[in-house]
Amino acid sequence: MGRTRRTKPFGIGVPVAAVLCAVLLAGCGGAEEKPDLADQDRFLGRYVELLNASDEPGLAGLLAAHPHGGDDARARIERYGGRDWDVTWKRTSEFPDVWSVRLTGTAGERRRPVAVVETVSREDGHWLLTPLDGVVPKPSGAADTARPR
Repeated sequence: MGRTRRTKPFGIGVPVAAVLCAVLLAGCGGAEEKPDLADQDRFLGRYVELLNASDEPGLAGLLAAHPHGGDDARARIERYGGRDWDVTWKRTSEFPDVWSVRLTGTAGERRRPVAVVETVSREDGHWLLTPLDGVVPKPSGAADTARPR
């Protein structure tokens, strides 16, 4: 009975393929810039200033990168405006260019607690807040994602 002889060591192609894949994947998206989170802090700081001043036109300008920015500004002023927030924020991110930002602190003379979670994203060089519920009209027949009451 004959034997076959190996001319290459077993598995030599697997490490080479792994290195090639790693190099190719590292090259993908290498041109993407990471957002400046200090810029996001300035955006959030301006957001809180405009809310505290109940400045609807200013807030609409800040939120103008979203098609419903003006409507969202009006809804935010109604819900949070003029409350004298003194807040800080912490952000987490599980997806590129999308953050969950938790604003916590106090409001008004009585220093009532504030705890608001905003979704902040970066799109085409602009910071965006996800509009409040009810601001963007739902398409007819769309599923409702709000919790039942």
